[in-house]
Amino acid sequence: MRRSRSTSSALVVVTVAALAWLGWAAWGRGDAPLAWRDLTARTLGEPERSQLRSFDDAGSLREALGGSATAPAIDFRRREAVLIAAGPRSSSAYALEIVGVTEERRRVVVAIRERTPTLARPGAARLAFPFRLITIERTGKTIELDWKGRP
Repeated sequence: MRRSRSTSSALVVVTVAALAWLGWAAWGRGDAPLAWRDLTARTLGEPERSQLRSFDDAGSLREALGGSATAPAIDFRRREAVLIAAGPRSSSAYALEIVGVTEERRRVVVAIRERTPTLARPGAARLAFPFRLITIERTGKTIELDWKGRP
């Protein structure tokens, strides 16, 4: 039984499309956990505005932390520093928690949760600047935030 040329062409197109979809589904978005190190506790200084920035040198990192800040030693040839700052808050009970870091095909996603004051843990009423400073392996990809539990 002979097929027409248009039927064969359509069959080839459908087969290629199905194989492409299966390849994409198997490869997915390429999500994989990315190892990270939290250097917040070893950082003297705090950013005064909300920001997400990555750094590949100590000078610009120090500047973002307040100019005269002390940043921990980082091997910027292999790693990049990522600063996540929530901006000014009214209580010392505010804090940022890294939920995880995931590398996707075109970006790195830092999942973060902000802890807020509660009746049981109100904190001191003062101006606070919660932040996290982490390092990740250099990927060359865009870094984005995923704020968990935020509208």
